[in-house]
Amino acid sequence: MQLADDITSEDLKVFLEEAEEQLQLLDDEVIRLEKETTEDGLAGIFRAAHTLKGSSAMLGYTAMTEVAHAMESLLDKLRNHEVSVTSEVVDALLHSLDVLRVLTDELIDEQGVEVDFASLVAELEACMGIEASDSSDAGSSASIAITDENLASISQALDAGETVYQLNASVTGDEMFASIRLFQLTTELSDGARLIVANPTLDDIQAEANGKSFTAIVGSDKSIDDLTQIAIGVQDIGEVSVVPFDADSAKATQAAAPAAAAAPAQAASAAGGASDSPKKAVAQTIRIDVDRLDNLMNLIGELVIDRTRLQQIGRSLAAKYKADDLIESLGKTSSHVVKVVNDLQEDFMKVRMLPVGTVFSSFPRMMRDLSKSLDKPIDLQIEGGDTEIDRTVIEKISDPLVHMLRNALDHGLESKEDRVAAGKPAEGIIKLSAFHEQNHIVLTVQDDGAGIHPEKIKASFVKKGLITEETASRLTDSEAVDLIWMAGASTKEQATEVSGRGVGMDIVKSNIEAINGFVEVESTPGEGSIFTARLPLTLATVQSILVETDGTLCAVPLAYVLEAVKLSPSEISTISGREVFRLREDVIPLISLSEATGLTDGKRNMEDELHVVVARVGDRLAGFAVDELNEPQEIVVKSLGEYVGGARGVSGASILGDGRVVLIMDIPTLLSGVGMRSRKSSIADEKPMLESELSEIAELEREIKEIQELREQKAARTSEQAEDAA
Repeated sequence: MQLADDITSEDLKVFLEEAEEQLQLLDDEVIRLEKETTEDGLAGIFRAAHTLKGSSAMLGYTAMTEVAHAMESLLDKLRNHEVSVTSEVVDALLHSLDVLRVLTDELIDEQGVEVDFASLVAELEACMGIEASDSSDAGSSASIAITDENLASISQALDAGETVYQLNASVTGDEMFASIRLFQLTTELSDGARLIVANPTLDDIQAEANGKSFTAIVGSDKSIDDLTQIAIGVQDIGEVSVVPFDADSAKATQAAAPAAAAAPAQAASAAGGASDSPKKAVAQTIRIDVDRLDNLMNLIGELVIDRTRLQQIGRSLAAKYKADDLIESLGKTSSHVVKVVNDLQEDFMKVRMLPVGTVFSSFPRMMRDLSKSLDKPIDLQIEGGDTEIDRTVIEKISDPLVHMLRNALDHGLESKEDRVAAGKPAEGIIKLSAFHEQNHIVLTVQDDGAGIHPEKIKASFVKKGLITEETASRLTDSEAVDLIWMAGASTKEQATEVSGRGVGMDIVKSNIEAINGFVEVESTPGEGSIFTARLPLTLATVQSILVETDGTLCAVPLAYVLEAVKLSPSEISTISGREVFRLREDVIPLISLSEATGLTDGKRNMEDELHVVVARVGDRLAGFAVDELNEPQEIVVKSLGEYVGGARGVSGASILGDGRVVLIMDIPTLLSGVGMRSRKSSIADEKPMLESELSEIAELEREIKEIQELREQKAARTSEQAEDAA
């Protein structure tokens, strides 16, 4: 890898940032090109390739310049309708894009890579249907015209003690790279000498209005050999000649200069008047290192803590000194500070937000390649790419989405033959979407495939020894479908490059739950499946309801809180040894929060009323018994893992304004083992369990009835005895 000598690390950084944007645009548009060819789409791809070619040439990165130019040539023929868009053309463009990414990685890693340029160029040329370029003009020289301005520059060079030379050169090899080589030659001569005039000009070269010949007048204190070495040092430049320039002959032809000088402009106009030197708009954005953003977020987090403390102090002082002017003034100042901190926090959270489309953009190419590999044609539909989410969350969702999409294509969709036999189109549909829902972002992956068959799932898991036949027989349909989240789960008989090794969906579940999200699946056999992941908008702060349990202050994220209730002992029942209570149509398990987190054994006074936080994750419900409910509050999340390791049911901690430490509850983890499915959403699936529970309830009712009958009989006997005594 060789770059221009004057390239700085900052130049390289800017190039890489811009190159990534252009590569992503190419990735998106080339995939779209296969399904819908538009003039605007082709123009956008062409501009991206042209920009990459020009910027890499300025960098002196010849390999990338060559690939971008070859790609640009094919795109130019597509624009001019000389070549039609086919699967082979898209493949060639994608292969070129792969090579460009490899070359970009070479700049980052600073390690050489081997790329088969010849095969790539041959593939592109085959798509263009062209033969090897004619090189008959390799030895010819371009004419040059001298203007008054040129003569003035020549005089300045001579006055400075320089010698004025005429340099003639030509490009050898393929003409499609001629503009690149001449651009490099012009740049090298400008660095090593006074470039007075050249034909073709730099504008001609950038507009690709050039042949393979080059002539220039230069002033330099270098020797003929030195200038010759500069020229032949450029790749594919051959037959270089450098001779002293005859200024007197130039003056004699001065009268013809105006017409000749107009020729380059006419040539550029005939070529479309293109330039790589457009006027740049004033920058409206700046790039900021993410470490600085993280540090600012920490500082704002401290302000949020102090904001809450100011509010608490203000309320306390106002209650204690009701008629004090200073306290009133302090209250107003405190309120203003609170407002400013709120606005600062809100605006900074927006700064950290990124469109989820930055993750989605890599999936069309992945799914296209996988579709061809599996021979399953698909229509990948993406919606909600502009939905924004915190940068820290975006970093965590790429892998889970990759697994869900690959699963939808490999497991969800049937083969072409099976789809047609089932009366479906041969092309399957996979839909990836994102949208906001309260304090969450919801991501869904939906397919119109075969769906998940509960009996097939149970049979496969029994066969693999993951569950027993007895366990399988007790599972409802929903519970059977949920087995796909188990580690080692797979319904594939044989492992392939894509699936069958029992890894994937368990990673999806664990990764999403690790960022306080949850994932669920709905499936209808024969119609398809929908995988839904609900994620917090940010991991930096969380709206919570504060509770106390056995002297420990805990925060339950409001996103999981259905409601808070107060239960009397008479409202609590026991089914199968487990405490439950009824909330409208639902029978909900009751768990002590301190017991669930391992803080205590959970024993309590059975005569006391209970504060209960009813939590929901998906269609699972549970009520967590606590000692005291406090006000909702926004808290700043601090990780505990680095210091105390992982703790079941605890996702982090925070510090309140008064200095107290609060533990943040990991509700999805707590509910995964004890939560009961909502009766409203899955009565049919829960029928076996309901029958068991209803049987126990009926038994209790029978016993109660017997007791009531005994009491009535006793009361009757007592009454009879009283009458007899009278």
